[in-house]
Parts: sequence; C-alpha cells; structure tokens
Amino acid sequence: MTDIGNPFGFDVATVFTGLGLTLLVSAGIMRYGNQFEDTTGELDGTSGRAFIVLGVLYGLLLIVAGYR
Repeated sequence: MTDIGNPFGFDVATVFTGLGLTLLVSAGIMRYGNQFEDTTGELDGTSGRAFIVLGVLYGLLLIVAGYR
C-alpha cells in the first residue's frame, strides 16, 4: 500500500510547512528588513542558514530516536 503522505518520494506535509515558513520569513524581511543594518539579501541568507541548521538537527533527532 502506498504511503498517502509520501506519494512522490518526499513528505508533502514537510514540504508545505517549509514553504510556509520560507514565505513567512521572506514577507517579514520585506516588511521589517529596513529596521536592520543588514541588506535584504543578507537577512535572507541568515534565515536560510538558520532553517538549514534546524532541518539538519531535526533530522538527526529523528535518526537518533529511531524514526528514520
């Protein structure tokens, strides 16, 4: 039986959550980015690095817990 949450080889819920977070952070940077000393590109890069680190840590946690 096919996993309904994983129809194309990746978790659809995770992709939608990541997409939503990315759009939310981008909208926040566009709206409030002028209040920081960094440029919009630097803020995007910083938030992107933060999401990569969180994703890797979460993945490692799932591996250690035995879920993957």
